[in-house]
Amino acid sequence: MRHRLAQRLRQLTPPAATLLLLLERTPVVRLVSSGAEFGASVRVSAFVRAASATAAALGAVHALAGATQFIVSTNNVYGSLGTPITPVAFTVIGATVPPGSFRISGQLPPGLTVPNMNASGLLNGATGTISGTPTAVGTYTLSLLAYERPDGGGDSYGPTLVSFVITATPSAGPTITTPPASQTVAAGSTVTLSVTVLANPAPTYQWRKNGTLVPGATGATLTLTNVQAADAGSYTVVVSNLAGLVTSPAAVLTVSAALPGITSHPVSQYVAAGATATLTVGATGPGLAFQWQKDGVAIAGATESSLVLRNAGPATMGFYAVTVRSGNTTLESAPAAVTVNTGGTSRLINVSTRGYVPAGGALTPGFVLQGNTPKSLVIRAIGPTLGSFGVGGTLADPVLDVIPLGSSTAFASNDNWGGAAALASAFSRVGAFPLAAATSTDASLATALTTSGASGYTVRITSKNPAIAGIALAEVYDEDAGGGSVRLINVSTSGFVGTGDQALVPGFVIGGNAPKEVLIRAVGPGLSQFGVTGVLADPQLTLVPLGRDFSVAANDNWGNAAALQAAFTQAGAFPLPAGSNDAAVVLRLPPGGYTVVVSGVGNTTGTALVEVYDLDR
Repeated sequence: MRHRLAQRLRQLTPPAATLLLLLERTPVVRLVSSGAEFGASVRVSAFVRAASATAAALGAVHALAGATQFIVSTNNVYGSLGTPITPVAFTVIGATVPPGSFRISGQLPPGLTVPNMNASGLLNGATGTISGTPTAVGTYTLSLLAYERPDGGGDSYGPTLVSFVITATPSAGPTITTPPASQTVAAGSTVTLSVTVLANPAPTYQWRKNGTLVPGATGATLTLTNVQAADAGSYTVVVSNLAGLVTSPAAVLTVSAALPGITSHPVSQYVAAGATATLTVGATGPGLAFQWQKDGVAIAGATESSLVLRNAGPATMGFYAVTVRSGNTTLESAPAAVTVNTGGTSRLINVSTRGYVPAGGALTPGFVLQGNTPKSLVIRAIGPTLGSFGVGGTLADPVLDVIPLGSSTAFASNDNWGGAAALASAFSRVGAFPLAAATSTDASLATALTTSGASGYTVRITSKNPAIAGIALAEVYDEDAGGGSVRLINVSTSGFVGTGDQALVPGFVIGGNAPKEVLIRAVGPGLSQFGVTGVLADPQLTLVPLGRDFSVAANDNWGNAAALQAAFTQAGAFPLPAGSNDAAVVLRLPPGGYTVVVSGVGNTTGTALVEVYDLDR
């Protein structure tokens, strides 16, 4: 019968022979490790070899067939030098007869033994153990093969493998120290989930969403870009190493509707008188509502994404911004300047600088007059009176000198203004605030300065007591009604730039009924070329309309822009080093007052020069 079976097997093609053997034996190999069972099909190659076996061999195979299980207490052993391992026990159960011997081959870690195993790796008996204390670091693999009879006789069963990882320090399964955190984000956001783990050896990671594996998510961090509603769910990460496995607590990702956003801001415009200017904002989000403002005041009925300004004239000029609302979220656009070519005129009529006068130092605003007739000006150095406006640390007793450019001799000077009626009347005429008292130690003078072409002057403010420092305000007012034939074309301030109240804050007023194009610079590193030391390394400037809480221009580094270089040449300003950290802007402004706030990036301090040039000349 056996002869006929073998002959029949040889007549079948290999797949058919394999199938027949599967149907006849139906063996299942089950490796039991730490109480967990793993099912695996017997290798096809084993069946091919069995198909050519003798009838006697087939009978031996049957002796270890059926519900046979090769039992190993653990297939993965993790140990450390000098620490005994937990003994690994092995046997075969469920066979017709118990095993008679085992063949142990491969790499047995130094320090470990298999009791009663002979030098050729043969162990007689129905069970065996591996035990001992590791003496060398490394990774090792043993192969265990069971036999039906002693001394490796009869049918064989297996093999099964046992892996050893021996480290210098004790192995440790993963412990999650920081689990991934739940998040609620708007649609379109980028989300990062992360886990922090302690483990030895280093672990591997696999993220899951709602229990389903996330393909490719095998790091300690999971990043999801442009999340949508479909990405919402419960995220966990399975962390494992050779010593164990752990699953993190779930992090719940909630994706809400997209937050509103401004995609494009209104753009400044310069239009002809009588023309139409249209300002538009681009925004995204559900249920958008709009409200336009001019100079910070809401415009009645201006509640669309676009604002149309028809028949533009002097009253149209100003700064326009729009508030965008969606639900409980409110966004404010950047302001846009609308200026109109009215055909009129404008000029700088008032300049001022608030700054810090260091002990033994000075605050030195300067200005340039263009024309050929005397110019009447009111010039003031305010110290004590600043206290009435809430300014602290004011200069107790400022001294004022007006010095022609290129000279070291003062043209006019004042210590205490003395309450002179003529000066008080001049303050009223030019719109300057009154001084605190006739006996205050603020300084002021009214004078007519000679001009010939472009004439420059420096206002030097020092402390009467050189040992005392403080904050002072320098002011220059054009007293000529309508401006006269001589005008201010350039104003500047050189001084110490500190932090907080010690920032350098020049200001200027554009008078008239037409816009004015100006160049504004805050120069720190650019002063080094003139031998100035202690300069402000990285000045930044911000331009704020007088009395407003929004800025209309800002700059940190001027960037070597060609348009700015052309403006420097047009204004007659000295060039700045290419790529320097100096700041500069060019813009067209409606008539009104403006403040230039200059400070150092990162709260740095030093000497800076702030300049405002009239480009309309």
